[in-house]
Amino acid sequence: MRINLEPVGIIKKAGKCSEVLIYSEFEQLIKNIATRLGNSDPAEQSLLIVHRNKDNKDIHQVQVTKTNIIDRVGNILKVGKIDANDDSVIDVRLNE
Repeated sequence: MRINLEPVGIIKKAGKCSEVLIYSEFEQLIKNIATRLGNSDPAEQSLLIVHRNKDNKDIHQVQVTKTNIIDRVGNILKVGKIDANDDSVIDVRLNE
């Protein structure tokens, strides 16, 4: 079964890290994450990122990657390296 989902952002490689750009129409997603982080150090938190699976041989359409937050600037989350580039982001959640 194939499901069509609207992406909320995109993953970009940025040197030894990755950046998750959340589209402006989904800004509430970033606000929710920032609220839940509160005053804690973002580097102590991990994220679960649901994104498009780039492996065409795999029957799964999506992949879930756990990574650490390095920094947040506006609607860009700088995270640990993810094996993805230009992949659509479907969802981002704090790993609690």
